[in-house]
Amino acid sequence: MRASSHSPLRVAIILAAGASRRFGSRDKLRAQLNGQSLLDHAIANARASGACRILLVTRAAIRRPGVTTVRLRSTALSTSLAAGLAGLRPIEREALIFLADMPFARVPRLRLPPGFDAARPLFRGKPGHPVLVRVKTARTKLGQGDQGLGRALRTAFVPGSPAHLLDVDTQATLRRARLHGSRARRSRSALV
Repeated sequence: MRASSHSPLRVAIILAAGASRRFGSRDKLRAQLNGQSLLDHAIANARASGACRILLVTRAAIRRPGVTTVRLRSTALSTSLAAGLAGLRPIEREALIFLADMPFARVPRLRLPPGFDAARPLFRGKPGHPVLVRVKTARTKLGQGDQGLGRALRTAFVPGSPAHLLDVDTQATLRRARLHGSRARRSRSALV
């Protein structure tokens, strides 16, 4: 995978190790949306980000071309993030954090302004995903307690959309995501 000209040291980390208890008995990562699994949507978003490498943090044995898998047993988000950050190389200085159950969270124009440790989309006052972090600062802050990395980092916000908030946690939100996806496809075809 080739890095884009503006982010040669940027890696995408997809967090996919959650327990998915609210989703029910089905494997959430394999749930189909517009002909692709939720996980494959997240991987496509990571590929489209221009990152030089993709790391997938998961409890399952998952293989995808061009994706490095980091396996762990824990379902805790902070442990998954720590495992993803630990899998980075010293030269990789920025990480885009994707959640595997956010199928429409494509990267808006995210840059780390001077003095900021993170950047993320904001829609109607709510912070969304993906989140761009400065790796060195994120590792340091993550190790300083469980207050949540988002509150520990000085974050710049860029305009987001409903897609940056749409998190598939339940069967109901999967139905909502399917509706969102079909509306987006109809809008694109109307423009052609």
